[in-house]
Amino acid sequence: MEEKYDYKKLGFKAGLEIHVQLDTKKKLFCRCPVILRTDEPDFYVKRFFRPVMGEMGEFDKAMLREFEKGLTIIYEGYNDTTCSYELDETPPFPLNEEAIEIALMICLLLNCNVVDELHVCRKNYLDGSVPCGFQRTIYIGGGGYLPINGKKISILHVYLEEEAARKDDKKSKGKTVYYKLDRLGIPLVEIVTGPDMHTPQEVVETAKRLGTLLKTTGKVRRGLGTIRQDINVSIEGGARVELKGIQLLDMIPKAINMEIRRQLELIKIKEKLKERNIKPEDIKENFIDVTQIFQDTKCKFLKKTIERGEKVLAVKLKGFGGLLGKEIQPNRRFGTELSDRVKAYTTLKGIIHSDENLPAYGFSEEEIKKLFEQTEKGENDAIVIVAGEENEAKRALKLVIERARTALKGVPEETRQVKEDGTSSLLRELHGQARLYPDTDTPPITISKNRIEKIRTNLPEYPWDMKKRIIKEYNLSNEFAELLIYEGLASFFEEIVKKYNLSPVLVASTLFQTLKALHRDGIPVENLTQEHLRKLFESLSHGMFAKEAIPTILTLWAKKPNQELSSILKEAGVLAISEEELKEIIQKIIQENMNLIRERGTGAFGPLMGKVMSKVRGRIDGATVSRILQQKIKEALHSD
Repeated sequence: MEEKYDYKKLGFKAGLEIHVQLDTKKKLFCRCPVILRTDEPDFYVKRFFRPVMGEMGEFDKAMLREFEKGLTIIYEGYNDTTCSYELDETPPFPLNEEAIEIALMICLLLNCNVVDELHVCRKNYLDGSVPCGFQRTIYIGGGGYLPINGKKISILHVYLEEEAARKDDKKSKGKTVYYKLDRLGIPLVEIVTGPDMHTPQEVVETAKRLGTLLKTTGKVRRGLGTIRQDINVSIEGGARVELKGIQLLDMIPKAINMEIRRQLELIKIKEKLKERNIKPEDIKENFIDVTQIFQDTKCKFLKKTIERGEKVLAVKLKGFGGLLGKEIQPNRRFGTELSDRVKAYTTLKGIIHSDENLPAYGFSEEEIKKLFEQTEKGENDAIVIVAGEENEAKRALKLVIERARTALKGVPEETRQVKEDGTSSLLRELHGQARLYPDTDTPPITISKNRIEKIRTNLPEYPWDMKKRIIKEYNLSNEFAELLIYEGLASFFEEIVKKYNLSPVLVASTLFQTLKALHRDGIPVENLTQEHLRKLFESLSHGMFAKEAIPTILTLWAKKPNQELSSILKEAGVLAISEEELKEIIQKIIQENMNLIRERGTGAFGPLMGKVMSKVRGRIDGATVSRILQQKIKEALHSD
């Protein structure tokens, strides 16, 4: 059951970082098309990375952590959609003007002050996601706000930057990581809010409103992964923690509450260590080689480690006894925090610690006794074991010591990856400003007042204003209006209704209820584009089929999206018939059912309507069928 908190009492505050890909034809710093590939690459390029100092002459700590991993990066490229800029072999092309225009528009929609000159900066990354080792980013503006329920959520910064390369998890293994270059360079806007949200629901509402605003511009890409929201969370006595990887709005409250629980538990651990009078100098880097103890162990992975000639090292954490086993999130303990750090920054799989059930690993009582004796474990102490290549194992234990010392301060500032259950694991330490410095490859770009005013006078309608207008103008329900706006289909809806003079309810119900029902039945409606739907509604307005045929047509077309609509209509057997053809069909059915008509009179309408519709459904409007059938039944009764 999800926990609830008194957020005001906890001093909870949160801010959002929204990243959204722009719907441009070309990439930000080159002229490659925006296409994600699924086929095998044409070539591979191997790279290694080293850190560089920022503008202030300092190395970013999180960047150094990435460097210490010693990764080998292999990039996957394509002859027809990858260029020399993406491989960091040539300087960047002039900035994509289409992307600048969209970024300026978004900045103005958020009531921001736009800078009068754009300067490209470099933001260091050593995880391999950018071949040149840095992401190019441009500050567009800030000092804006987003209205939410009578409150203004501050917009601190708006950036235009290039998307990173796409990690190939299937091929990546150990210290060798593969990245696809197809996503690299897609224009991206990053929006940073102030820490102005004080409940999880406020975070949800802000994320939804920002996402809706971006979608209704019609200038951002849609689909999984094209818009990402990171949440900066903190409580009184805790620290700012960035939660990444939250794709669904419904996950936000769960992830936030899980992080609050984690921070509260870490604060309790801090207090316990204070109660035990543990100081940083008590947590020593006294690494002990305990390989000999486990020479004949029944623990399989330790045995294999030793057989490879690698080491088993241990360290004592004074005063941490019972704390490594303390649960800080469901199925995650403080020992998991130490293990996460080892997994994040080394090639080792994790740690073993004395708060665990050691016999379950296959350790004998004798081995455990010798381990505790050799490490001089006291009653309130904990022992951590790592196994692997000696230098890597020592580096892992240094990370353990470092994290243990941080526990004395409480909650460390981190970037954490949110999992499906709402819990999170360490991704990296929070990046600082030391990794940001000017780019010398692109000259400043002047943004004139005339350009700003031209964009300002053509800003799209705010979605909350659009919703009110759509409900009033088209007599739609609140639900349909919200869906049209949230799904970014409002402009398309209005185009179809006005251009083809169709019923607003029919168009809206087709876009949502019909397509949703078909998707639920396993029909691949994702194959249908707006162009498919545009042709469908155009043909309907020309009377080529009846509205009742729409589900049948969409079902078949979704399975054969490359076929022309005319052939789909023929195959589905829904080509429209004239009233004269309908009268002939009805007359034949009347003649075959005269006994029923004599027996029931006008009451025969129901059964006969079913018979007629089974032959003409989707080929002519049902109201027309009803009118002519009633007329023909009356004529039959009169002539009889």
